Amino acid sequence: MRAVILQEPGRIVHAEVEDPKPGPGDLVVRVRAATTCGTDLKAFLRGHPAIPMPGVFGHEYAGEVVEAGEGAPFAPGQEIMGVHSAPCRRCRWCLDGQENLCESLMSTKVLGSFAELLLVPARIARLNVFPKPPGLPFAVVSLLEPLSCVAQGLQELAKCGFPGRDPSSRSVAVVGPGAIGLMFVAVLRLLGVGRVVLAGRNAARLSVGEALGAESVLLEDLRPLDGVGFDAVIECVGLPEVWERSLQWVRRGGWLMLFGGCPTGSKACFDTKRLHYDQITLLSPFHFGTAAVATAREWLIEGRLGLERLLSGAARLEEAAAVFDRLRQGIGIKYVFQP
Repeated sequence: MRAVILQEPGRIVHAEVEDPKPGPGDLVVRVRAATTCGTDLKAFLRGHPAIPMPGVFGHEYAGEVVEAGEGAPFAPGQEIMGVHSAPCRRCRWCLDGQENLCESLMSTKVLGSFAELLLVPARIARLNVFPKPPGLPFAVVSLLEPLSCVAQGLQELAKCGFPGRDPSSRSVAVVGPGAIGLMFVAVLRLLGVGRVVLAGRNAARLSVGEALGAESVLLEDLRPLDGVGFDAVIECVGLPEVWERSLQWVRRGGWLMLFGGCPTGSKACFDTKRLHYDQITLLSPFHFGTAAVATAREWLIEGRLGLERLLSGAARLEEAAAVFDRLRQGIGIKYVFQP
């Protein structure tokens, strides 16, 4: 089969590799849509500890089952949507209700959606693969994985009391107009949050945020709302200096979500007086559990988010190097490979 190989940071090649073969419970999926992700871009730019090189990469997908191992939950010909990981449901974290921190989650994830075929292991096929509704495009449902990360973040916020009984009275600043930040905007508006402000530097992406229901502002011009601060600030940039600045935009008694992942080894410094005496709730959610995936799936099926605005165009596998060069330049948001 044809596939996109990340050889090393900055170098992508298009090559032929062996077709995958399913074991018991596994699925082989013909990829109909595979969307690019900020994590893919990080791996392309500087490498990533969870993405081995050289190797087929990409992890967002939707497609059609072409082979099914014995006992698999789907049959050839079925159209599916899914994510690239699933919890073991046996380790201490799973049993503690923290499936997103499952001790084997990352070591059993599947990579390689930038290819004609994708092998989905039995554990993932059983827990986190679903039938694709006929009315939804493959490209839109391939966003299930990043949307699940957003769902996990909002579930963690809800445990801490946000948005409470009256979302319409709440204000949120989303920092960073990348795909994740824009998804947060869309979902916050869906949930009825009264005021959502999107801050960043990319004018084209900020305009997409406006179309999704946010006010937009240049990052340099972001100030505490009404001189007091936002009820919640969601950082989606992943730079230590932005993590540190985000604390200044949240109100006393508010919530600060550090969602963007910083480079390995980074350190951030916070004003302890501000954190403690202003009683700031600080959280940094990671990945997702099955409940978040189910929630994200329902959001997609409802069809009210408008996430098609995040799709910047379709591409062939052999155009992968050019696609990632455009992303490196900040051109577009998410591209769709259609093998």
